Amino acid sequence: MTKNITIKDIAKYAATSISTVSRVLNNDPNVANSTRERIKAVIKEMNYTPSMLARGMISKKTNMIAVVVSDITNPYFNQFIAFLEQQFLEHGYTLSLFDTQSANKKDSKKALKIEIDIFNQIQKNNYDAVLILGGLIDKLEVNEDYLDTLKSVAERTPVVVVGRKKMDMLKNVIFIQRDQTISTNLITKHLVKENYKKIVFIGGTKTDWITKDRVNTFVKVTSDKNVVLNNNFYAKNGYEGVSYLVDNSIDFDAVLAINDQVAQGVLRGILDMLGTDARKGVASCEYFTDNEYNTPRITSVDHNIEQLSKNTTSVLMNLLNQSDSKNDMVHNVTPKLILGESL
Repeated sequence: MTKNITIKDIAKYAATSISTVSRVLNNDPNVANSTRERIKAVIKEMNYTPSMLARGMISKKTNMIAVVVSDITNPYFNQFIAFLEQQFLEHGYTLSLFDTQSANKKDSKKALKIEIDIFNQIQKNNYDAVLILGGLIDKLEVNEDYLDTLKSVAERTPVVVVGRKKMDMLKNVIFIQRDQTISTNLITKHLVKENYKKIVFIGGTKTDWITKDRVNTFVKVTSDKNVVLNNNFYAKNGYEGVSYLVDNSIDFDAVLAINDQVAQGVLRGILDMLGTDARKGVASCEYFTDNEYNTPRITSVDHNIEQLSKNTTSVLMNLLNQSDSKNDMVHNVTPKLILGESL
């Protein structure tokens, strides 16, 4: 069996220390030219390719970023992470994904344990930074044990949260807030302009800030005259929402779904329960790229996730380069109305 060459072997054959080899691997200028050339010659002769962990043995830098996401099956998260991966690869970083699946867990204690366990696992490994996308951090009331664990992580490693508003008790954590009011205002006013009078809002959960912001904007535009059903963020929840409306004989002429997934479920529910002749409008607060292949295409709002990924990469790279390390920001791009055939 061929022995794997390690950084220790390189140091031995180059007659130097492991720390000196590590400095050469990390392009540290504080190494004598003669020593550097000797180490490089041994590396070439032994055909040694250093892993990221080997590079970080001494420098503590691995060029790896831990990404904690609440549900990778959610189109928003998988689109966002795909863009992020492209951005960070250009800077020489790779992403290590931790999918908590907390968005699908009704048992809050189980969700809490999973997220805390992941944070503890991250602390035991040598990540250069931590990026948090969704999960318990997005709750209106965040558990104290969760906050204490996150504070502990942030004391050792740069942490960026994408989504929610700044939390003052997490002073060492950088927040990139997604503004929800502009996009929801745009799509709700479009429904009103199209002369829909009895609009129902379906989707989201009452315990999440994103739902609160979107519902509050919807209610403000519609003058608090319409029905709100908060049940979750998935297609089946849209279907269940229509079932509730039908079972309770609630009259409506349009549905505003919290996202395209819920809107898909709404469309199917209307077809199954009210038939092809039902004239009901359906729109969404958030566009996902798969919408292009829906029948009908859903009238929705593009939040420019690609730009969000660029903003996130910029903030995190500033942190890693120790510049502008305390700059929270609001992702506040001009949303784009996507006109489909669902109205």
